[in-house]
Amino acid sequence: MPIAAAALASSSGLAFAQSAMERQAQCELSFIRDTRSPVAIQYIRSACNWLSLNGDSLLNERSKGYYVCLVQQLSGVQANEAAAAVISACRTSNPL
Repeated sequence: MPIAAAALASSSGLAFAQSAMERQAQCELSFIRDTRSPVAIQYIRSACNWLSLNGDSLLNERSKGYYVCLVQQLSGVQANEAAAAVISACRTSNPL
């Protein structure tokens, strides 16, 4: 029985990893589209990763607003200077 439980646990872990990867990919596809700033793209990818892994956790509710702000407001940003301003505004409006 312990072997079956271990197999079930590892397959559920694999399913979680797969769904987290799918959520991250969907997030990136939705928000990177017309973005040209390398800084904005890097922050969107990082925020999508955080949201795909932690977005549903009530323990992380306080931080979630910052990452949601990043993906929404950085989408379409063309210049690194604009990305820096958006990142700063998201940090100010959603303190971690």
